[in-house]
Amino acid sequence: MALGVAFAIPWLLLVLVPYISLAKLEPVAYAEDELPDGGMTQYPDKNLLRHGASDYGRDIYASEGCAYCHTQMVRPTYAGPDMWRPGWGGREDDGFARETRPQDYVTEKYAPLGYQRIGPDLANVGNRITDRALMHEHLYNPKGIDRNSGMPAYKHLYKDSPFGKGYEPTEKAEALVDYLLSLKKDQPLPAVVATGG
Repeated sequence: MALGVAFAIPWLLLVLVPYISLAKLEPVAYAEDELPDGGMTQYPDKNLLRHGASDYGRDIYASEGCAYCHTQMVRPTYAGPDMWRPGWGGREDDGFARETRPQDYVTEKYAPLGYQRIGPDLANVGNRITDRALMHEHLYNPKGIDRNSGMPAYKHLYKDSPFGKGYEPTEKAEALVDYLLSLKKDQPLPAVVATGG
């Protein structure tokens, strides 16, 4: 009996209570005086966070096991140095860098938060790598970008070029790059969310 209680209480506090409280989250409208540029009217903006064509890319991301080595969550400052790493928190030059909030995932069916952080966090990789060709090169030959990279090459997502030099991305590679380029979780927070009110 005591063993059952010892497992039930942490499960209730760490799983059930957070699930119930976070399941009620809805997008929050910006106050009229704080509307950000770009036509956004709510946070999270369904148009900004909806991956559209890259939904298939999210499925490729999951099936290739990317979440085993990469997270998609900028940790709070007390939990890690993410905000001190260039670009990890978002677009610092534009004043959008911030920690991840639970609301960032409201519009997603499931959030591939990740298991461990062997590779860099990808919550804002779409702000750090904006060049499509560079993203493809990174997937095809990670050691060509960083010789110390522990990332495996995803050459199976590419085919040899018919011109005999280089490679061509398959539909899967294009979808995965669409998804990675769409990862930008730095939308400005409405005051009610930022202050927790």
